[in-house]
Amino acid sequence: MTPTSRYFDRHARSFDRVSHARRGPRRSRELAVSVVSRHTAPSVLDLGCGPGRVGEAVIDAGAARYVGIDISPRMLALARRRLDGHEAVELLEGDFLELDEPRTFDVVLALGLFDYVEDAARAAAWMRARCTSTFVASFPRWDRVKAPLRHLYYGLHGCPLFEYTEASVEELLADAGFSRVEFPSCGPRGFLVVSTR
Repeated sequence: MTPTSRYFDRHARSFDRVSHARRGPRRSRELAVSVVSRHTAPSVLDLGCGPGRVGEAVIDAGAARYVGIDISPRMLALARRRLDGHEAVELLEGDFLELDEPRTFDVVLALGLFDYVEDAARAAAWMRARCTSTFVASFPRWDRVKAPLRHLYYGLHGCPLFEYTEASVEELLADAGFSRVEFPSCGPRGFLVVSTR
């Protein structure tokens, strides 16, 4: 187990409570729902699916097949309870970059994931290879007030953190093969991205 997976495993319940209430995760869920709603019965891959709140929302929005991947067993236990009874749901444990996932999906989600991804270029290429239509992601940016505190806190737990700019994300996704990048929501601490093949 990596320091990041240990951290999220230990804090799964509190993360679930906080992510339900905070504005940033709510905006991410709303964007995911909006994108899924534009498709007819899409297949959805949710990387870093956490406790299943995004999964529940996109299934309710019409996803016909949902695959969630997370590195934390306790996060996945919460997701299983939340998504129990929904059809065509598959939850996988592990680092998505190490999983053999040959399938492709209409929508690929990476919400709250790039904060912790050491090799963003490899991750973006992996996601592009499995995305047939639309990619939705969130990216943190450096904030003079919050970022140093986040780095200190997560550093104490051995978790690396990474920040991005809109320009660096445009380059990252273009290099991975995505053709168009939009920024539907930008704030002082991060931004949301919708990209297409």
